[in-house]
Amino acid sequence: MSCPHRFINDLRLQYVDWEVRTLFIGTFNPAWDLPNNSAEWFYGRTARNDFWGILPTIHIGHSMIPGTPEDWKNFCRNHHIAVTDIITCLNDADINNPTHLEMVKRFKDDQLAKFDIESTNIPALLEHHKEIKQICLTRKTLPSPWNQLFQPTFDWVTNHPERNIQFKRLRSPSRGARRGVKGGFTEFTSTNWKTIGDYQIL
Repeated sequence: MSCPHRFINDLRLQYVDWEVRTLFIGTFNPAWDLPNNSAEWFYGRTARNDFWGILPTIHIGHSMIPGTPEDWKNFCRNHHIAVTDIITCLNDADINNPTHLEMVKRFKDDQLAKFDIESTNIPALLEHHKEIKQICLTRKTLPSPWNQLFQPTFDWVTNHPERNIQFKRLRSPSRGARRGVKGGFTEFTSTNWKTIGDYQIL
């Protein structure tokens, strides 16, 4: 048994027909039919995640929540952005195991870390999309196993200095990350991405 990514057919940027300059890498969205997961595309659990509020606010001055996958893809097309996740599959997750089901359903990094993880080949994406100049991680820290999952990407970038790719670690867009927020979460976080995270419009 396994738990593949909900949007596994988009992880290698199969949807992209434009020049990508900025690549966002999130964590994981399970393909299992879960009552708390209505996402139709990356960062699509908009009741709990404000990514599609924060990023459009930076670029066009307003949120795109609510929105559709096509709305979000068109936004990405217009602004040279692509989105993927670092986890392709939880290879040993069993939907018939109540413990596994609960672990996956919680969307918690520490629970996902207990599985045998198959990671997305980010260096292959960088090889193919030669205009990428900025990689954005929607997390500030990389505890184990995330540091291991991202290490091949860090190594690839180090070994290709001619590409001049910059890493940006951005404050989480999850609305669970409200601690320390003053005022509206979208506005606060979009400002934080620009001033603290050094997010660049490319």
